[in-house]
Amino acid sequence: MDRQGSLKAFLAQYFPAFICAFFLACFSLSVAISLASSTFFRSDPERARYSFLAAVFLGLLLAFSHFVMIRGREWGAWAIAAFYVVCFLVVLPTYSYRPHMAAYVIGLLFPLLGLLLFNSQRHRDMRRQLLEIRRLRQSLKSQRKK
Repeated sequence: MDRQGSLKAFLAQYFPAFICAFFLACFSLSVAISLASSTFFRSDPERARYSFLAAVFLGLLLAFSHFVMIRGREWGAWAIAAFYVVCFLVVLPTYSYRPHMAAYVIGLLFPLLGLLLFNSQRHRDMRRQLLEIRRLRQSLKSQRKK
């Protein structure tokens, strides 16, 4: 019962920050791919196929990075932060192609909000707790082998 209550307390405290950061990353990805496809690859007839393949590959990479972060690996968090920065840097130069201003602003806003949430105290505490849980799991695993 204690374990169940602690899981509920953990999820109640940290799940909103986690899921908001995840969805902001998904939205950042979709806007970055959309703007890059409609500006940089405007004349390419196969741009829909490439956009789809990029969305699938990068979406899987994003999901894997979040899974690794949940498992307590620090490099997963660094991959997610790099993902936000890359989405921002992909959208930034599309201004010279005169994209729709709402799409451009949203394309800049989502990664910045994601980085802001990712750097929040609650998200940092969650990552710290997940790292502690990983260390406890490893110590229990090493004790069982002895």
